[in-house]
Amino acid sequence: NSDPSTAMAVNWVDLHTDSSLEVHYRRVGEQAWAKATGTKFSIADTTMQGRRVELKNLLPDTNYEFNIGKPIGKTTEGWRFRTMPRDLNRPVRFVTGGDMFSTRQKLDKANGNAGALDPDFAMLVGDLAYANGVSSNRWVEWLKSWTERSVNPDGRLIPMVVGIGNHEVKGGYNGKIPEDAPFFYSLFRSPESRSYYALDFGDYLSILMLDSAHTQPITGPQAEWLNAALAERKNKQFVFVAYHYPAYGTTKGPKGGSPLDAPRSIEIRQHWMPAWEKYGVSAVFENDHHNYKRTYRLRGHKRDDANGILYLGDGAWGVATRTVPAPGTAWWLEKAEGRNHIWEVNMRANGTATIRAVDIDGKQFDKVELATPRTKPVD
Repeated sequence: NSDPSTAMAVNWVDLHTDSSLEVHYRRVGEQAWAKATGTKFSIADTTMQGRRVELKNLLPDTNYEFNIGKPIGKTTEGWRFRTMPRDLNRPVRFVTGGDMFSTRQKLDKANGNAGALDPDFAMLVGDLAYANGVSSNRWVEWLKSWTERSVNPDGRLIPMVVGIGNHEVKGGYNGKIPEDAPFFYSLFRSPESRSYYALDFGDYLSILMLDSAHTQPITGPQAEWLNAALAERKNKQFVFVAYHYPAYGTTKGPKGGSPLDAPRSIEIRQHWMPAWEKYGVSAVFENDHHNYKRTYRLRGHKRDDANGILYLGDGAWGVATRTVPAPGTAWWLEKAEGRNHIWEVNMRANGTATIRAVDIDGKQFDKVELATPRTKPVD
């Protein structure tokens, strides 16, 4: 929620409203425990209670162990996390994707694959539990799967950076206000307490998470905020944009036509794309269409191999995949197929990055290099 090099938010769901609000934590290898007391909150209109503690004044790039209620002892099992580095003095790696939960078995496999890649964090961009704003059970199963499976080989929990999708809202698609996504807004607290926000990692990385018309309009305040947020971060080394519904999709559009014809895609290209083309971004991550895709480098709604932006997607973490356009029929797509996958982004101090597509069995099947951290801005 705040500076990832010195803070970590610990959240949990509890059915017992009188349970502890305390988190005990310490650096791995230390003897003394520190204690932080959090707050409780309601989860949608259910009887479940949430707990939230933000641990602050932590050391950068440091492993911590923690437990809820009491220090770790002989009969108490705890967890671990690691803060982010303050500078890009070592490679920083994150994984990203969306459209996660069809069956628990498939979700467990995909989440385990993400943990095995040993990322610093995961950027999860919409259609998380497929609860449609009403199913608490699916959220419980989704959270259990993440806690049990999304751990690195040493048992470290993988922190989440979360975005909203259509299956977070009541009815499963067209939410209009935050109240249409009660579980999402109660479970996850963003830096600006809304569905679109920026999260900054020192001077080397910024993530701009957007709401593609699920509880916030694409136009108006969100578009204005995006332009200002990119202007403020013009000196960041890496800037990644993420949202759920794609501007350059891989499934059929309205009445079976081109994906480019979807009204939401048109709005994104009209109201968001000029901002990241003006200020330059590293890449754009899209979801929703349940496929794998890598576009050509695009600028001004056309191919630009020299200065264009990559659009990567298309949201197939753990759901059934779909049919992609036939080769040669979608000018914007360099590669596309119906394949479950996650994206892995590995950033290095020299300003280069490797972005890999890894399927649900842990096999790399595509890779692209970013020779410069950001596309060239337009003056």
